Amino acid sequence: MRKVEGNEIRNIINTNICIILMILIVLILTIVYKYIMYKKEVQASLQTSVNVKELYNTTNREEAIIRKDENKKEKDIDSNTSDWELLLVNKNHKIPEGYSVELEEVEDGHQVDKRIAESLKQMLADARKEGLSPLICSSYRTNAKQQKLYNNKVKEYKRWGCSSEEAEELASYWVAIPGTGEHETGLAVDIVSRDYQILDEKQEQTDVQRWLIDNSYKYGFALRYPTDQKEITMINYEPWHYRYVGVDNATYMKEHDMCLEEYIEYLKQFEEGEYNEILI
Repeated sequence: MRKVEGNEIRNIINTNICIILMILIVLILTIVYKYIMYKKEVQASLQTSVNVKELYNTTNREEAIIRKDENKKEKDIDSNTSDWELLLVNKNHKIPEGYSVELEEVEDGHQVDKRIAESLKQMLADARKEGLSPLICSSYRTNAKQQKLYNNKVKEYKRWGCSSEEAEELASYWVAIPGTGEHETGLAVDIVSRDYQILDEKQEQTDVQRWLIDNSYKYGFALRYPTDQKEITMINYEPWHYRYVGVDNATYMKEHDMCLEEYIEYLKQFEEGEYNEILI
């Protein structure tokens, strides 16, 4: 058996080292290559994600605009909240500073805004042609008269044991706080049956009220404080209080079962750029 010399051993070792180094270099280059490719894939993936997101957002914006146009309401009545007959007066909307009204007597000393006098007279006359007996029990009130009525109602609740704050709050649901009452505008009247003049819910059972509820809109009047909308009007049900709003407005309100507050909100949509773009 041939004896391996020292030089041969060194050559074998050197050869093996070279092979190992070459393998290491190949491994390193392979790792570097894969890392570079991985980075490119990640960047490509991120770019794709960004493009998809942009496309998604663009698509959503376009869909939002389409939906906005589809949902956009068409104003189907030629009225505006600034029209005189649509003056909104309630706890949150006081009578405008400097407001004045030109009055005209309709009957029995009762006065209303001159602009609604003929419509009111005609409504009462037509009701009487039907054999009914409508009676105006309240019309235009001065601020002083409104104050007196309100104070009397507050005193009534105090006699029942309510605190001043409670009495004022409860009273405001029956008698408008001075400066917030429709009677002060001359645009509202209380009408009862001559045969039943008590101001309670039984008033709606009279033939007069039934006729007025069915026909008042034809003359431009709306039942101002419906029983199912007192949370909105902030006034208890009064089946005797009628407010002039104009024939077209009264007709629309009746057809859509709206109180004046709801109708005003409906009209506001077309006056305040209400069609805001949907954000997603």
